Amino acid sequence: MKRMILTVALSTWTALALWAQDTAEKAFTQLTWIDASPESEYSQARFGYDKSTFTVVRKRCEALPADHPCYDAENTMEYVLVGTYRNASMTSPVYILYTPGMSADPEFRIVEESGRTLLEEPADELCIHASGVIYTAGHTNKMINERRKYTYAAGRITETPQPYLYAGIKGKLLKPVKLYSERTGGTVVASLPVGYEVEVLLSENTDPLAEELPKHYLVRTAFGLVGWLRLTDDDTYHLDPVVRGLGFQGD
Repeated sequence: MKRMILTVALSTWTALALWAQDTAEKAFTQLTWIDASPESEYSQARFGYDKSTFTVVRKRCEALPADHPCYDAENTMEYVLVGTYRNASMTSPVYILYTPGMSADPEFRIVEESGRTLLEEPADELCIHASGVIYTAGHTNKMINERRKYTYAAGRITETPQPYLYAGIKGKLLKPVKLYSERTGGTVVASLPVGYEVEVLLSENTDPLAEELPKHYLVRTAFGLVGWLRLTDDDTYHLDPVVRGLGFQGD
């Protein structure tokens, strides 16, 4: 039974990971896109780059020369050095690392030569432009396929703030729900039954490191009314969602 549940869970993760992929790749076709790792995996992340500022390596960290800044003899997290980024304004490169994770948790890290981590982000896609602008997309350890933007400059990586996160999830309700005029409080905009077609438009943008999962989403009805959906703790589980595609993809 446990094996069957694990198989179903991994199949669901794989399907949603593939669904999440191509978000950035389709948006930034001017970049070159590759698999982040040379090894075959059921949830392979994608990486995009500009050939003028990025050198592809794609080697596991234990296979690097011993004097390389990213060398790791043990490499228990199975990191791969995807390659090095360096633009004309930089005196030294930064390194893009990728790991498939211990339980299908793909993650990218950007580190300096000193080993200091500048960015650590679970993602199914990451791309870095020649200018230092970075985009990530993915559902891993998140409630939706999150799209985020960062900028590398002067040895730092900073995120561009967004008032909300785009969800763009369309589907039939698997549970009856109410939509409200306010995030908390307010009046009922609509009471919707199982099987009703909705679109989850936006998610509240909470701190990615917050312990509490985001539970408030702006949803559009088939008629075009928009209201706040409030999830319970049980609703956040990806195998028991309000609508398929809205649920925490992680351990």
